[in-house]
Amino acid sequence: MSRPIISRTCSELLRISQPQRLDCGLRHEDKQMKHYMCLLVATAAFIGHAFSAEGPTDKAWLKLSDMPVPRWEAGTVVLDGRLFVFGGYTKGTKSSKRVDVFDPRDTSWKQLADLPSAITHMNAVLDGRQVWIAGGFKDGYKGYAITEVWNYDIDRNTFTAAPPLPERRAGGGLALVGRRLHYIGGLMPDRLTDAANHWVLDLREDSQNAAEWKNAAPMPAARNQFSAVSFAGKIYAVGGQFGHDKGQNDQARVDIYDPDTDSWSSAPELPKPHSHAEGSTFVSNSRIFVVGGMTRDERRRIDPHITAGIPGGEWQIVGELPRPLSSPVAAVIGDKLFVAGGSLNGADPQPGMWVSSVPQEK
Repeated sequence: MSRPIISRTCSELLRISQPQRLDCGLRHEDKQMKHYMCLLVATAAFIGHAFSAEGPTDKAWLKLSDMPVPRWEAGTVVLDGRLFVFGGYTKGTKSSKRVDVFDPRDTSWKQLADLPSAITHMNAVLDGRQVWIAGGFKDGYKGYAITEVWNYDIDRNTFTAAPPLPERRAGGGLALVGRRLHYIGGLMPDRLTDAANHWVLDLREDSQNAAEWKNAAPMPAARNQFSAVSFAGKIYAVGGQFGHDKGQNDQARVDIYDPDTDSWSSAPELPKPHSHAEGSTFVSNSRIFVVGGMTRDERRRIDPHITAGIPGGEWQIVGELPRPLSSPVAAVIGDKLFVAGGSLNGADPQPGMWVSSVPQEK
């Protein structure tokens, strides 16, 4: 199998862009400018070749500039064609307050206002032009679970405290349906015990400073580090694990919550047990994508695959990452899939970022 496109010289890019022939014999006294122009032309040709209708292969990933600060276990949202990244672990398994936004139009990163607390193991949920963040582990490994809930105003670049969770939690699922914010499952403060609790915050009451979290139907199987997405008025709890600091046991199950009936139902399972993809699970073109994470067969390992499925339907492995990544950040923006950060060893973040075409069903 050909090696992934991690980095290429100008001549290499020209070679893999065949059968199109390029003439990079630019006449210019400045050799550096000549090489730069050559690289631009070759890269453009490579992108056109790699993003063909054949779909992504191990050659179809283009390496972009690194993240300014490598992170994993971060929260993500997409707005205005930009990827926002909140918190997560930095080098040394230290929790971070850092917030950055990536703009694919010029592949630039911009640092935004810090989170009020250094948090990991939380989800970020988009609400119009605001972002909700709830719970998580605070202040590094081994951090402690918190009740904090924050609202981030994207236009003002400011955070505001919101009603805290009823109990301390980390690694739970956060989802928005209508004007109700749901926090589901997660870990209790001992970092070992899974919680089945399901709490709901009515944001219509929050605007009147009268909101408080209320109980809803608990998860049918308590677990943590599952992915939570909302689609067509329902919440999907995808994968996850039992336990955390000891006996991590990845799960393939998928559960669906219906707010209209306050009830849960089962959906087809993932192709394999899976967890640690909270910041890289999203809905695009009516499909749920799960990118990287942790899995297990004979042993536990970092997942190299991209899995997708129609909500409530069967799942397929539709692609492969340039490198296996646990807890990366990922999103579809336009017609491209962007993946960044994550961990190669389950202990330290890596800074790399890649782009490819969006995988299709096989």
